[in-house]
Amino acid sequence: MAYAVVYILQLICSITINAGVYEKCTSYYNMQISEKTAKLPLIYFENSEILNLQSRAKYCVNEETLSALYMSSAVLITNIISVISTIMVLSVYNIWFFPISLLSVLPYFIARIIRGKEFYLLKRRQAKKSRRLSYLWGLFNNKQTVKEMRVMGFENYVTDKWIEIRDEVNEELWQHNIKDAISLLFCDALKIIGYGLSILLALVLVLKGSVSIGVFGACIAAFTAMQESIKSFLINLGNLPEKAALANDYFEFLDLEEEHNGKTVFSGIKNAINISNLSFKYPNSENFALKNISLTIKKGEKIVILGVNGSGKTTLSKMILGLYPPDEGEIYYDNILLSEIERESLYNHISAISQNFVEYSLSLRENVAISDLKKISDDLAITETIKNVGLEELLTLSNGLETQMGREFGGEEPSGGQWQKLAIARGLFKPSEFIILDEPTSALDPIIETEILKQFIEIAENKTAIIISHRIGLCKLADKIVVMKDGQICEIGTHISLINSNGEYKRLYTSQEQWYR
Repeated sequence: MAYAVVYILQLICSITINAGVYEKCTSYYNMQISEKTAKLPLIYFENSEILNLQSRAKYCVNEETLSALYMSSAVLITNIISVISTIMVLSVYNIWFFPISLLSVLPYFIARIIRGKEFYLLKRRQAKKSRRLSYLWGLFNNKQTVKEMRVMGFENYVTDKWIEIRDEVNEELWQHNIKDAISLLFCDALKIIGYGLSILLALVLVLKGSVSIGVFGACIAAFTAMQESIKSFLINLGNLPEKAALANDYFEFLDLEEEHNGKTVFSGIKNAINISNLSFKYPNSENFALKNISLTIKKGEKIVILGVNGSGKTTLSKMILGLYPPDEGEIYYDNILLSEIERESLYNHISAISQNFVEYSLSLRENVAISDLKKISDDLAITETIKNVGLEELLTLSNGLETQMGREFGGEEPSGGQWQKLAIARGLFKPSEFIILDEPTSALDPIIETEILKQFIEIAENKTAIIISHRIGLCKLADKIVVMKDGQICEIGTHISLINSNGEYKRLYTSQEQWYR
């Protein structure tokens, strides 16, 4: 009966593995991680500890630890049944066979507990190094970085750095494996000693006449079977804490608090956006990126937020969009607290163009209309938007709006400036009443930049707009200029008033005015 149960359980395990359950589970768990990642607050991705946890969760899934943990239960049941059945057989001859067998293989359990804990702690420490390895490897798969490495001649440096970290990781694993092998060697030695004691006990039983010579062989065979069954049971049992610790990383990641989504549906700016005493610092940073910011953005205003790199301009734009939560202070859209606004309804009214824009290897049509798919077939609207940003030359290409952009799929490769104009076109194409442009023309000549932004001001006549820049070309056309320095607002006013105040704006203007003559 016991043999039949063991056989059935082993058959189930075999069918489960051969049916690809491991692969299906791995795919499902990876999907869970991806879905969870999409729901996390963006500020989490500024936190290295969260990124390390994500890396460990992925390791757990890709190493099929969760599937192995579930399968271990079936294996343990078969081990228990095998142990009980062999104990029942051997106890007929002498009860001492059991303690000898147990004590001879018990060190396997202790070794697995100790080494399993060490391995988990090692993988936890290595999470940051593993992420760095992936990052360095990714540099060799990015056409921009490969181009720069080739021209600058530092590809060997990056390669050596990758090899150095890889060797560090492998050496740590090698040292762990050596300790594990020594532990197993010690355990095997005790197991052999136990086997010898079982033979000695069986000989004593034969000499006493308790068993016959024929039964002697059966005793040794049964003892060996029991020893192997107990060993397998204890090793699997000892592996459980390691697998459970690795699985805990996966569930800990899934238990991370998701981005808060308010319940108030946003229907558009009625009066103004009010920022009150706003302060913010990034995770693992002691210094505030923004300090005590107060600002009012009236509906329909065109505001330029000006400052040198690192002054806090981009961080402020992310706060206004609700991408990062403030450490202190509040942001209100009219009289509604930003954190209480339902995000999808908010973003339906906002268009944002980042300095880190995406180069989509899609058609010209898709590169523009992807921001408003309802009008993806509106040739007139798409063409007009392309012209408004000064990209008429792309309309003359052989396939017109259907021209594939980017060489990755054999299409046309726009210049850096053209890619940037496409990003601006994408932002303008979306029918939003509030637009934020974060350094959208940094790759363009200052004169061309001013021309495009002038057109933008005209197009956005009835919109609220924030333009973030470190260049002063558009400031004369802005309703209000906000000058930032060291995470604080140091000046607010019009071009004329700020020039007359002889402060930070005047300094920036004087240093750049030759670009716009």
